[in-house]
Amino acid sequence: MSRHPGEVETVITAKIDEDFTRATADSALAAASARFGHTTATRVGALTRHPAYNKARGFNGDDIAYLPAIRSFFTDVGISPLIEVWAGHASATLGRHLAGAGFYAAEVNATLRATASGSSVPALETEPEIRELSNGEDDSIYLETLFDGYGLNSETASAQRAMMAIEHRSPRLRRYLAYVDDRPAAAAALYTTPQAAYFAGAATIPAMRNRGCQSALIRRRLRDTRAGQVVVTTAFGSPSQANLRRLGFTIEHTRTLWRPLTQ
Repeated sequence: MSRHPGEVETVITAKIDEDFTRATADSALAAASARFGHTTATRVGALTRHPAYNKARGFNGDDIAYLPAIRSFFTDVGISPLIEVWAGHASATLGRHLAGAGFYAAEVNATLRATASGSSVPALETEPEIRELSNGEDDSIYLETLFDGYGLNSETASAQRAMMAIEHRSPRLRRYLAYVDDRPAAAAALYTTPQAAYFAGAATIPAMRNRGCQSALIRRRLRDTRAGQVVVTTAFGSPSQANLRRLGFTIEHTRTLWRPLTQ
């Protein structure tokens, strides 16, 4: 964990920048992004209760002076500000400043990293079948599998489905479906750049869980990665983290989310 956290996060930030460039074209989402020094802030007015879309990522000691502007970026449109600090940027000074501004450390997530293995990652004889969508292929089954895995009902989660569809239609995204008994069971994505790759979301339909789908999707994406490294984010200490570590990932750094004391 000796690398600067920004080096590993670069591929994730690149995808977020691309996603929000497209999301701002959908006025119903009320999406916006801004850069404050080295901190990237994003918001989606139609999804104010979703931290993944409404937070400032990579806040650090050099950006302390921007904290009032970052706060206003959210509060001016009625969104509670969330500040994410990566472990390599954490310090007593930064923590005291955030606490003094009315924030508290609320939850911890993790960024994990693995060296791209290519063809050296074998498929298991009994694992689910994995199919990659081709360019231009109808993606409705892929998206519905993803939505079902995340529990996104078409009537009550239309804005989140719209945002997730934008995230999963990136031109640099490879998309995969896992099949069990010839039925779609899980979906996963791989975002690629020449320098690094990013596991950009995965979900399994509830009735199809515990069938090895996610492990198979991880192995397939590792085989397909040609960049030097692949990164992924997950809740710290979660089953997903344990699954990734079994397949060769190590924790690069933690990510602490700071919330206002009023939350």
